[in-house]
This record gives sequence, structure tokens and C-alpha cells, in this order.
Amino acid sequence: MQKKQHGKLYLFMGVLLAMVAVLGIFFKSVQPENEAHKEAVRLAKKYAHLKKEDAFYRYSRDKTFYTVFGTNADNQKIYAIVSKNGKKINIYGQEDGISAETAKKAVRKRQDVKKITNVGMGMKGKTPVWEVTYLNAYGNLCYDIIAFKNGDIIKTIQNI
Repeated sequence: MQKKQHGKLYLFMGVLLAMVAVLGIFFKSVQPENEAHKEAVRLAKKYAHLKKEDAFYRYSRDKTFYTVFGTNADNQKIYAIVSKNGKKINIYGQEDGISAETAKKAVRKRQDVKKITNVGMGMKGKTPVWEVTYLNAYGNLCYDIIAFKNGDIIKTIQNI
């Protein structure tokens, strides 16, 4: 009987250890993203006078950008697009282009979208863009790159 109890204890300890390992790996994997978020907000506060953060976006295509959307000291809605290395920051007013919601609507209007999986904002060359990733009607991953200033679709990749 005692061997049976030891077996259950060892099984419980093994499962517990596995769960701790999985959680440790998860938290370690999201740490760089959290640090990038904090750094982007810090730079947006310094250079764009960000007062209140409303949203955070990550964009990774040719280069990686982190975008902070919020309100500046003059109560204007702004996007601060920060390069991965933090050496370049582009600041745009919300009124200078389309919102994330408008970008999603543009994709839904032009594509056969089953589910939008992500929206990110960044730079394609010198052009501020929205990236909308989605699953099409067949369940295949697709993405559209949309110009922030006018909502034009710059690039579409289907069935990745």
C-alpha cells in the first residue's frame, strides 16, 4: 500500500515539476516583448510627450517596430512608431491616417476573412502602414499591408 502512495506522490511531483517548467519557459519567452513594450512607451513619453497609453502594436516584416497609441500632453491622439533598436521614432496624429479598426474593415471589405488574428503598425520604408493578419475562408493564414495615410492596400499575401 505504501508503494502505491509513493507512486502517486512521485506522479504528482512530476506533473507539478512539468507545470513549473512550462510556466518558466512561457514567462521567459514573453520577457523580451514586455521589455520592448516598456522601452517603446518610455521613448514615446520622452519624444512624443505621451501622457496616456491606449494600445501597443508590434510589427515585424522587413524590420521590427513597436507602436504606442495614446494621448499626448496636448490631448491629441498620436501613434509613436519606434524602431526595434529605439534609435528612430516616427510620430503621427490619429487624424493623419486611418485607425486599426478602419484597417480591419478595409481588409474585410476586400478579402474573404474568416477571422482577423492580429493588427500591427510599423514602417514599410518611409511609409507608415498597418499590417492585418487573418485566416481566410479556407482557414489559411494571410496578411495585408495597408497605408496608414489613405487606407490603400500596398501588399497582400494569401495562403501562407
